[in-house]
Amino acid sequence: MKKTIFSFLFFAAALGSAFSQGNFSAGLELGFPLGTFADGANVGFGVNGRYEAPIQTKLNWTVTAGFISFGNKFGSSFTLIPLQGGLKYYFQRSNSGVYGNADLGLFFGSGNNSETKFGFSPGFGYRSGRFDLLGRFNVVSNLNYFSLRAAYVF
Repeated sequence: MKKTIFSFLFFAAALGSAFSQGNFSAGLELGFPLGTFADGANVGFGVNGRYEAPIQTKLNWTVTAGFISFGNKFGSSFTLIPLQGGLKYYFQRSNSGVYGNADLGLFFGSGNNSETKFGFSPGFGYRSGRFDLLGRFNVVSNLNYFSLRAAYVF
């Protein structure tokens, strides 16, 4: 699995270097389990990195990688490693203000449930200068959760 993560990050960096107008951001994330996932999991904490580059004036493509670890109400923890790609549309002007975001990708699990699952993550955010805030609903089979991401844009 480490080889897959490093390969993905290398590919994202190589692709990103081809686009000089892109931005990299690093963020902290809180995850709030929903549905049956909430029966056994506590609030999750994680970090992630995101690269985004323009397609059109207000539309960007994104690549996101990171991890989020959820405590378990029964003693052990559970970690998800999302690798996603998606689109980000700014409603006001490019790279500023309110935006809509949608990501698709794989979520690699570790711990008691080490399966790989496909997920979809729609959300809304706000970017002001170097700061980016995002709230999104992560639909990952039986591991659904709402997350809040606070990031610094480099």
